[in-house]
Amino acid sequence: MAGAVTTMMFFLLPFAILLLFIAFILWIVFNSDRFKNPEEYKTKGSSGERIIYKTLMEKFHVPERQMLRNVYIPTTNGETTEIDLLVVSKKGLLVFEVKNYAGNIYGDARYKKWIQYLGKKKSYFYNPFMQNRTHVKHLRKFLSEYGNIPMIPMVTTISRGKWKIRNYGPEDYLLGYNSHLADLLLNTPDSELMAQHFNAILSKLTPLSRPDETVQEEHIERIKAH
Repeated sequence: MAGAVTTMMFFLLPFAILLLFIAFILWIVFNSDRFKNPEEYKTKGSSGERIIYKTLMEKFHVPERQMLRNVYIPTTNGETTEIDLLVVSKKGLLVFEVKNYAGNIYGDARYKKWIQYLGKKKSYFYNPFMQNRTHVKHLRKFLSEYGNIPMIPMVTTISRGKWKIRNYGPEDYLLGYNSHLADLLLNTPDSELMAQHFNAILSKLTPLSRPDETVQEEHIERIKAH
């Protein structure tokens, strides 16, 4: 009898291990951020922003209320400019341009057009350093009543592609390549202006984050028109 039980256990043990493994995988899936927030992963762009958002919250302990996504800043000509992710911090405003691109990317910080190669497919896109500097320009005008608030424009890539960029300028931060967020934050002092106007700035910017679909659609139409 004992031998039969031992034999049965011998055959059941792999099956039990398999069940435990499947249960573990299911636990990971159902507890993953992608499963809990599927709307955040509908596009490569939105998934890239979500990854940076989660990293800032979990690794750098940035409070959620200080992180604003898809911020539509009004411009002086009556249009809007969209910032992917904006962090209101005691050091200033951290302005993120998120590029979730795969393949090989070639660019020169001095020129407007950069190139992405996906296999044999070649496509062009606008220099994200220049794109982010435009965001900062409009953001600075929008917040001009608070003085010369420190602003740090950064481009992040989610490390999906191989970025081969030349001739970085002194404020051309490509995270993970020529700079790291932890170092930038460590070397940036706290701002007295931010301490003075922190709540007012946050209150002014928060309503611009993820506005209704009408604002988003108008912004997209204006981009297509250009």
